[in-house]
Amino acid sequence: MKKERVVCIIPARYGSTRLKAKVLCTLNGKTVLERVYGRAKLIRSFSAIYIATDHRKIADEAERFGADVIMTHGRYDSGSDRVADAARNLDASIIVNIQADAPFLPAEAVEKPLALMLKDREIRVATAATPISNKESLYDPNTVKVVIDRDNCGIYFSRSLIPYPAVYFRDSNPSSMKDVLFYKHLGVYLFRKDFLMRFSRMPVSFLERVERLEQLRIIENGYRIKVAVIKKDSPSVDTLEDIKRLTGKL
Repeated sequence: MKKERVVCIIPARYGSTRLKAKVLCTLNGKTVLERVYGRAKLIRSFSAIYIATDHRKIADEAERFGADVIMTHGRYDSGSDRVADAARNLDASIIVNIQADAPFLPAEAVEKPLALMLKDREIRVATAATPISNKESLYDPNTVKVVIDRDNCGIYFSRSLIPYPAVYFRDSNPSSMKDVLFYKHLGVYLFRKDFLMRFSRMPVSFLERVERLEQLRIIENGYRIKVAVIKKDSPSVDTLEDIKRLTGKL
């Protein structure tokens, strides 16, 4: 059986909704983009790593630290749509979309779902999640929650608290609950290339538009998303407050 070629693409746009040019913000002397690229470099399964962007400033920064850049043009409904455009002419069977605002992404967030895909070629798309252990994340709309079925596939993703516990629970320590588990979705997507191209041709779905979550387009069109649960979290950069908070973690 032919070995699958795995390529990573980091979509990085300049006009971020909450914090413009956030990937060019610095964390202890390095831009967020460089730190994300450094994380991607730790994953040995990648045959190549590209940064896909629509802006020259981001391309200049990527080239400064030695990354390969694919310039994309046009308006995209999601980061995965930008990745699809960048991947169109690449030689790859699996495309990994790593979000450009995740400077602490653990290698396991890619390696574990990738292992599932390499073992089962029927898996079209996979991602990662981690248990939520603090109250702030439960109610933070920037923390996307996911509910997982018995086959470890995502039933639904939401910015709201899901599942909603009808019984009393201590939200100050959500991980102490035995009957209800809350999972945070980590911003990484692994697509088989042919399915990524199919995804990019699907119109933006109703729930995707409501929640501003591209993965809902996949579920609304009747496909399954395999979810690998990992232990480590991956805090992302959404606001200036995040920059200040995450700087202290380095």
